[in-house]
Amino acid sequence: MYADLHIHSCYSDGMLTPAEIIRICEECKIKTIAITDHDSISSIKETIQLAQDKIDVVPAVEMSSNLGDLDIHILGYYIDYKNADLIDYFENYRQHRLERAEKIVEKLSRAGVKLDFARIKGIGNDVALGRPHIAGALLANGYVNSIGEAFIRFLGYHSAYYVPKKSIHTEEAIKKIKEWKGIPVVAHPGIINSEEVIHQLISYGVYGLEVWHPEHNKRAQDNFFEMAMKNGLLMTGGSDFHGFRNKFGLIGKIGCGHKEVLRLKRMKVE
Repeated sequence: MYADLHIHSCYSDGMLTPAEIIRICEECKIKTIAITDHDSISSIKETIQLAQDKIDVVPAVEMSSNLGDLDIHILGYYIDYKNADLIDYFENYRQHRLERAEKIVEKLSRAGVKLDFARIKGIGNDVALGRPHIAGALLANGYVNSIGEAFIRFLGYHSAYYVPKKSIHTEEAIKKIKEWKGIPVVAHPGIINSEEVIHQLISYGVYGLEVWHPEHNKRAQDNFFEMAMKNGLLMTGGSDFHGFRNKFGLIGKIGCGHKEVLRLKRMKVE
């Protein structure tokens, strides 16, 4: 495996620090990585400094967006993470995530599920708080026996305690990434599970599809590979690594090759 272009750190909903992620990547002989934290760029500068000349780091983010009732994630590669508009956008989003998490905790509290929000908030000022952090608190306080159970019982989209994220249309998210000199790629299209929607995203101007992902079986990979070829799109892949606690992949198991990284770099240069 040459590259893993979909990794999450402790700055969003991953378990490990950038330093720990880089150490694993070195052990796996990964040459290129992208830490794609959810709506957060907090890990980028640190990761680049830590990697030095050992691993090539692609500055990246995984942006939340909405298409009707669908939650669509767009990966943004080679974003200008020093751009003032980008920094403001994700700082505002971090604050929104904080307020959203507090509302969820308040709803749970009214139902008798008591959590210490100050402790959850204390995870860190640069962290993009989300439902996984609340799930961890539910597990730590004995309300559930697993993270999965926390989502099923308390945090799922149809739960009475669910609070929606800030709404941004997917076309606008794609436009933003381009304004920040980034390369927009549809994250895990297999989870979207609709070719019609994916073609709609292509019409919005995405530059690529994440062909290789833990949620994609061989048939799905072949389908997205063919779709990318027909539409002249880039192809990326990654483990969607969060740590060792959940169902997604391990670094070194799923990713993409040197050829895909070169195509991505050429798009950046152009």
